[in-house]
Formats: sequence, C-alpha cells, structure tokens
Amino acid sequence: MLKGNPNAIFKNMEKGEEKFIEYIMAMPSKLEVEIHKAEEGGFWAKIKNLPGCYTQAENFIELIQMVNDSVFTYFDIPLKYRRRLGYYIPMKIKILLEQKSRHKQIEDAVQKIIAGKRKTLEFSKN
Repeated sequence: MLKGNPNAIFKNMEKGEEKFIEYIMAMPSKLEVEIHKAEEGGFWAKIKNLPGCYTQAENFIELIQMVNDSVFTYFDIPLKYRRRLGYYIPMKIKILLEQKSRHKQIEDAVQKIIAGKRKTLEFSKN
C-alpha cells in the first residue's frame, strides 16, 4: 500500500510512469464482448461496456487482436504502453491456458465459440 500524499508520489515518478498509471486506471479489468458472424465472412464484435466501440476481423484469432486494438484506441493509449498494459483474451481460453491444457482443448473451445451466429463473451486481461 502506498503511504503519503498521492500527489507527492506522482511528483517523484518519471513522466512516462505517471501516464502509464493513468492508463492502468482508465482501462476496465474485464470486457463484455458480443461476437457476431459477418454475412460476408469473418466476424464483427461490439465491446458492450465501451459505448460505440466495435471491431471486425477475418478470423477469431485476429478478432481477439482487434478487440485489444479497439480498446487501446478507445482510450487513446500510445503504442509504447500497450504491451505493458497486457491484453484481453476470452475467459474460457484464459482458464484453459492457466490449467496448462492441451492445444486441442483450446481449439475446441474456440470452435464452439465461433459456431454460433452471436455469442457474448467475457474478456479478461492476461
């Protein structure tokens, strides 16, 4: 736990670190992402807890990347901070990764997700 005057703590930080903490505080810990199959192929997604935030991709893996790019763009976060802030991934996949499950189980989970026309998923930071 930080002790003392928060303003004094920020004054002692480098300028970049202060901005980094601002970005951490701005970003949600979880996302609710509504995924749709696009009629012309691929997917599009609505990030439900960020009004007006949508994205699209040709495949599911690219969609995960585009969701992250959309969130970073939504909060106007520069490229130099993005990697340090972590990335959002679907909770079902995160759980499988944490359990050190085999690649086949992850692929099966992805196939179930993309099999439906519309699916709402919770994304979490890794």
